[in-house]
Amino acid sequence: MIESIDTLRTERHRLRRHLELLEQDPTHPLDFAVEHAHTTPVLVLREGQALRSAHSDVRLDYALMRRIILMALREKIAGLDQRLEGRDAGDPPMERAQFGDQTEA
Repeated sequence: MIESIDTLRTERHRLRRHLELLEQDPTHPLDFAVEHAHTTPVLVLREGQALRSAHSDVRLDYALMRRIILMALREKIAGLDQRLEGRDAGDPPMERAQFGDQTEA
């Protein structure tokens, strides 16, 4: 699928804003949705909480999940930066950059 430069710029802008939010607030809740689920459960993970496997005592605490999200955001932004190199015209207007539920988790 070929994505337009405008679409790539908008996605990069969203990712940058999300990264900035997490970097500015080290306790900001992490919210997740389960892809390919028959329903749309949303999970909000806050500081001091952890995900635990239903089948073992393996835990993914807030700090670990936060590091994973920050790393994933940085990698995705870097990939978009490469794709947009030499074709960038700045960030899109905020109203076009909004994604999903913009309320506080």
